[in-house]
Amino acid sequence: MKKKICYSLLLLVSVLILFAGCGESKKETKTVHKQPVRQEKPEEESEVKAAFSEEETEEGSEEQTGTELPTEQIEATETEDTEASAEIDAIVATKDTYDYVALGNSITCNDIDDEGLWWGNWGMAASNEDNDYIHIVSKWLGAQSVKPVTTTVLDLKKWELASDRNTIQKDYEEYFNEYTDLVTIQTGENITEYMETLGMDYDSLVKMIREKAPNAQILMLGEVLWPSEDIESAKHAACDAYGVTFIDMTEFLNGYESFYKSAIGAEVAGTDGESHTITNEVVAAHPNDEGMACIAQQVINQIQIQN
Repeated sequence: MKKKICYSLLLLVSVLILFAGCGESKKETKTVHKQPVRQEKPEEESEVKAAFSEEETEEGSEEQTGTELPTEQIEATETEDTEASAEIDAIVATKDTYDYVALGNSITCNDIDDEGLWWGNWGMAASNEDNDYIHIVSKWLGAQSVKPVTTTVLDLKKWELASDRNTIQKDYEEYFNEYTDLVTIQTGENITEYMETLGMDYDSLVKMIREKAPNAQILMLGEVLWPSEDIESAKHAACDAYGVTFIDMTEFLNGYESFYKSAIGAEVAGTDGESHTITNEVVAAHPNDEGMACIAQQVINQIQIQN
């Protein structure tokens, strides 16, 4: 009888020790998962991250194809690019970095074309990513700022094409905060419809950026291709209302056909490491390397860095 009792007690003690051990293991696992996820990439100089959207957005589906960031993804400095079905890093501006956000259409960034007409995720017709105007500006910032520079590139094409631009605008709000240092806006070339709301749309876009990034210097580029008086007027009004600098692109436009336009037959690099030949007229209508350098210089001329 004593042997049975001792055996039972020994078995009970073993079970208690086993469960105590499991409890400690679970506690440690929770602690690990609660630790904030931090990435080292934002500390690198002149890092450029691009987020893309589809060039065409069907009416009635704008809200479903947005890229608004859930809170937990913002804390982890990651986001999912639902348009390109690929994961990218979203850079969250901090006081320890100089943070640049660039918004634009295919002149600023463009996803790889499924039909084999374009092969990079940078400004269309630049011979490689280092030669598009965003990368030139970002590299210049890296040489001027005492802080590490981060650059986030946002595709504005779906905003340009939308019938309700205010709804689409919400997809961009999470990319700005009080630590954002510089914002450039390059847009307008794809706007051919819904012109009657242009004034309100540009006002709303610039107001949102100003409110979300109250300490940022904001620069609005005039149209780089095919300028429209209605679009330029809407841009000017929004800039005047919110203290935004308007960059006149007249000098660029005057030399565009002769010096700054790409061409059929131009050779460009792709993300696949191969060289490709431009064969499409729309791609060829975009700025070449000289054009990209000219755009970059117009932007750089207006930047004020407070080191």
